[in-house]
Amino acid sequence: MKVAAVDIGSNAIRLFIAQVHEDENQILLEKVLHTRVPIRLGEDVFTFGKVSDQKMEQLALALKGFDYIIQSLNVDHSRICATSAIRSAFNREEVIKFIVKKAKCKIEILSGAEEAAMIFKNFEFYDLPKEHNYLFIDVGGGSTELTLIEKGKKKASQSFEIGTVRMLLNDQTHLPKAIFDWLGTELNARMKYEAIATGGNINSAIKILEKKQKEILKVSELQLLLKSLSKLDKNQRMKKYKLREDRADVIVPALSIYTEIAVASKIQSVIVPKFGLADGIVLNTLTSLGFGKVKFISA
Repeated sequence: MKVAAVDIGSNAIRLFIAQVHEDENQILLEKVLHTRVPIRLGEDVFTFGKVSDQKMEQLALALKGFDYIIQSLNVDHSRICATSAIRSAFNREEVIKFIVKKAKCKIEILSGAEEAAMIFKNFEFYDLPKEHNYLFIDVGGGSTELTLIEKGKKKASQSFEIGTVRMLLNDQTHLPKAIFDWLGTELNARMKYEAIATGGNINSAIKILEKKQKEILKVSELQLLLKSLSKLDKNQRMKKYKLREDRADVIVPALSIYTEIAVASKIQSVIVPKFGLADGIVLNTLTSLGFGKVKFISA
């Protein structure tokens, strides 16, 4: 059986397809395909409050293309979820109707809480020491999701309307007070936390730093990388660090978000497992189908 997930984000549209293998004791999940189309919906929404006609057309074409791929691979179950950009757009209903008409696709708009829960779904299936305490940080183009995990159990979760594209368009350099107020309320001062960081930008950062998956990343290393990147303009970052254009501009605000939250939480180490919302959508779909324990066998 194959399962597909489409994540309509603020900076890009992603397609993830996984093959389900049924083992005696667990379900093995193998990545078949993972691709993205750099359509920056947040560029319109966070500036003008709506998705433009041009971006709607681009989105419809991308989803139609994804649908052809999904059909060609004989996918059994698929789900399309939209996050902060479409969630924030005042013409979101118009966007939904346009996509249904043009691409014959149904889009589900996730609330901030649903998005955070979907991303957290990965933690349940990821092999991390359950006796540790974690602050789960997912940074997207339009929102940042924080989830507090203590001894393997979710204690608190919150979505904040601050992301890389929003910061870039608003020329914003610091996080809103609401994030620090939430951390001050929810974090236990007597406990030590590690960060689990997800999102395309942190994946690019570990690639630049030549870190392996699950290798511990020091916050100080992120801070040094942020300092180096901040001294360069977008074109220089693209050339020096082999970054795509739509990554080279947002990576600086992204690393600012990760490091500010880590410092405020007195966190010194970060784990980057390289999963995200699309993985969570697939896992959520499998749970709804009645599948139990799932293990990823390819990253």
